Amino acid sequence: MGKNNIEREFSNLGCSKNIEFIGEHIDYAPAYAVAEYVKGYLYDVLKDVDDDNYIESYLRDRGWVCKAPSN
Repeated sequence: MGKNNIEREFSNLGCSKNIEFIGEHIDYAPAYAVAEYVKGYLYDVLKDVDDDNYIESYLRDRGWVCKAPSN
């Protein structure tokens, strides 16, 4: 089954089946493919894994200055 056929089959699955398929086959996916898929859900993913400070840590490690907003 070629890439286009897999993408077509995947697009025909419902949301729950897509999630199930990804979960079962995530180890076979290249990092860029996972990143492209997760990018739109990044904040939800971080919330689900209870790591709200990940982005702050990532930015600080790259020299950015992060400051909490004033109330």
